Amino acid sequence: CNSAEKLQKRTQAMTEDHSYWYLASYPKSGNTWCRVFITELMRLAGDNPGEELNLNQDIETGAIASSRLWLDDQLGVNSCDLSFSELDPLRGHAGASAWLFAEGERFHKVHDAFKSPDSRGRPVVSTTGCSGVVYILRHPEDVAVSLSHFFSWPLDRCVDSLLDPSAALVPGERFGGHQVRQHMGRWDQHVRSWADQTQLPVLIMRYEDMLSKGSETFTELATFLGLPTDSKLIDQALENTSIDRLKKLEEDVNGFAEKPAGCERFFRSGRTGEGAEQLSIEQRKRLAKGLSEAMKRFEYEGPEL
Repeated sequence: CNSAEKLQKRTQAMTEDHSYWYLASYPKSGNTWCRVFITELMRLAGDNPGEELNLNQDIETGAIASSRLWLDDQLGVNSCDLSFSELDPLRGHAGASAWLFAEGERFHKVHDAFKSPDSRGRPVVSTTGCSGVVYILRHPEDVAVSLSHFFSWPLDRCVDSLLDPSAALVPGERFGGHQVRQHMGRWDQHVRSWADQTQLPVLIMRYEDMLSKGSETFTELATFLGLPTDSKLIDQALENTSIDRLKKLEEDVNGFAEKPAGCERFFRSGRTGEGAEQLSIEQRKRLAKGLSEAMKRFEYEGPEL
């Protein structure tokens, strides 16, 4: 069987139950890095740790919660026949039984806010059988710069998006390709929607701590997810998934399947502080003024207002 199938079998063997988790974040906050780390940690703890991670075959942690194909399968409907406002109240029923998730797929990426204006007060993800959510957040100034490179947007548009209460991915009225609309709202609204919900246990991870306190932060992650916490395995997984290593892997496999058209490279810089370097003082002040409460809560500094 191929490496992805081997990884799924190893993942299944590591647990006797069918628990699953969400890996939630505003886009460009470290979600993919987190998924790659999880994959590499499981690979190192598996049967053939000598094999090398393949970005385009092995990152099979689970379907993204906004996957149209997955939602159609779980809900038994053709989501293209529904407007997004009709679909959002139904999405929380997808995967309502843990066994419905494919074997080995236990860590599901989410970019949606926990609830949307159309979900009628309900989560847009299933909470039945879910063991918890890891919420990854990053300084909004750095998110703006990363969004600019990822979507080829001007920085002003990225700042506007972070401050837009109606911000969404795939924001069309009905059709959205392989994924359905993902309502995010303002950056601070997105953060609070996951950090303050009480229906699921939540582990909050700052991207900055993932970089500066890697061993400590990722050990906490592994503990929360019920993965191996051996310090040597975690340190090796961190070394194998450093930004420099991921850049090389992306080059070696002729790109990364999750990289959108028009994006030069998925794994670009990974640094902190780019927002302070590249945003204008006016742009930084707009973010600080609009997002001040959440920024202070999670110890993110901005310019003096």
